[in-house]
Amino acid sequence: MNSKLANALKCLSLMTLAYGPLSLAAQPPTNNMAGNWDSITLSGNLGDLAPALNGFRWLVMDQNRQRDDSPNGFRTSENLLFAQLGYDINPNASVWLGYVHDWIHPLDKLSYQESRPYEDFLWASFLMADLKFTSRTRLEERINQTTGNTGVRAREMLQLNYPLRFIHNGLSVYVGDEVLAYMNQNNFGKQGFSENRAFGGFGFQFTKQLGADLGYLGQYVVNTPGANIFTHNVQFNLRYQF
Repeated sequence: MNSKLANALKCLSLMTLAYGPLSLAAQPPTNNMAGNWDSITLSGNLGDLAPALNGFRWLVMDQNRQRDDSPNGFRTSENLLFAQLGYDINPNASVWLGYVHDWIHPLDKLSYQESRPYEDFLWASFLMADLKFTSRTRLEERINQTTGNTGVRAREMLQLNYPLRFIHNGLSVYVGDEVLAYMNQNNFGKQGFSENRAFGGFGFQFTKQLGADLGYLGQYVVNTPGANIFTHNVQFNLRYQF
């Protein structure tokens, strides 16, 4: 892989994610690589269509993931299509039901598709002034459409957002971490802790509807069998809210 790019991404991760779980970083990920996750997100409120649906929200996202793990350079390793429906319990809490269809392309192995229904509980509140705290608890079921093997995975994500109005009214900074663990024995990964995702970056709101996020995501995966993987990703998301 391009060593200069990998070193630059590592430096960015240290600067933006110094708070990250050092116990994970201390584990020996023997396979480091660069990557990028690019996505487009559309969302809206169903209450805009009918008053009876007030409180219901929807979201659709397409995400392409690439890795620099091939002698030929970057390649598409996954493409994920998300669709989810949520309901606001109160101004802070919401529940969501979602589905992901994942097209997976392992290096030097046969491609396959995966179905992934999931359930979310989302909590968002302001800790102080403009500092926003978000917690997402997710339970998902990964189903290999070729073999039928199913992995039940729990995920917990914590994120902080802060507006940088002293620079620009539309600019903000975010930082967060997500821990993933399998609840059962399966062919996707080891039972128990399986992955950590530490991330940080900047968001910009162009208009009331259109915004974008650009940052870094460090994905540490406990790989069984074989070497563990640490992918240093540039993450970009273009979002539009109807």
